[in-house]
Amino acid sequence: MSHQTSEKRPNYLSIFIILAVLTLIETLTSYVQQEAIRFPVLIALSIVKAALVLLYFMHLKFDSRVFSYLFIAGCISSIPLVIVMVVVMPIIAKF
Repeated sequence: MSHQTSEKRPNYLSIFIILAVLTLIETLTSYVQQEAIRFPVLIALSIVKAALVLLYFMHLKFDSRVFSYLFIAGCISSIPLVIVMVVVMPIIAKF
């Protein structure tokens, strides 16, 4: 007797097409001259693309929530490190 699971598997081709369209939008947005529009749009698109890759290609959507929480905790805890590097790197570059 075999057990059938009704687990829905992602359509990787559609995820790839969505990522490609978002990349095209990012490329077109990079030509916008106004920094107040360009920067937030690029950040938002990057976050959406990263979330899609994490959820589907790294299988976080279908794994235990513990793995998602650990990954999110690692990402959040790395934010201060990135901020420090952004502040310190110009100072180090002068030496």
